Amino acid sequence: MNTILGSLLFLLLTPNLVLSQNGQTEQKNNFGQSNLNDTNTRLLLNKNNVNFGLGYGIIAFNVNSTYQRLKAHEKIYSVWSVGLNYLFVSFFSDDHVLIPSLRYGIMTGVDKKHHFEINLGPQLLVGIYKNKLDFAGEGFDFGFNVGYRKQKPEDSKIFRVGLGYPELLYVGLGFSF
Repeated sequence: MNTILGSLLFLLLTPNLVLSQNGQTEQKNNFGQSNLNDTNTRLLLNKNNVNFGLGYGIIAFNVNSTYQRLKAHEKIYSVWSVGLNYLFVSFFSDDHVLIPSLRYGIMTGVDKKHHFEINLGPQLLVGIYKNKLDFAGEGFDFGFNVGYRKQKPEDSKIFRVGLGYPELLYVGLGFSF
């Protein structure tokens, strides 16, 4: 059963990853009125990225991974994110929570290396008790993050830092492709 599920997942994701690559890192700037003699090009970030991070609060600790898909606009990027967070809270008792999330957000600085980002979206809170997922105690919630990202258009390395829920005060590293 696991091999069938893994094969199905591979077949579904492979065309999306192959077809979603940037054909080129330069894009013709077609915003506003254009003249036939004007050829303004700009460097863009890669469309796909994966981030891994750690978060800390006074009574909580977070480990997270996020896949993000970027779409360039005139001055911003729109960002779709799918993430998975593990949250450990130690306040009168030890709680372990697994949190899958889906978020939409914006990121500034289309052709720059310093970016401001903000994301918001629903998430599912699933408790972990005795090393098993407890779907009976699950609940929906909204998560967010606000932060700084350093990513150069011609480079694949990503550095992120910010504040969020459930990420807490987080630091992350990632790569784009």
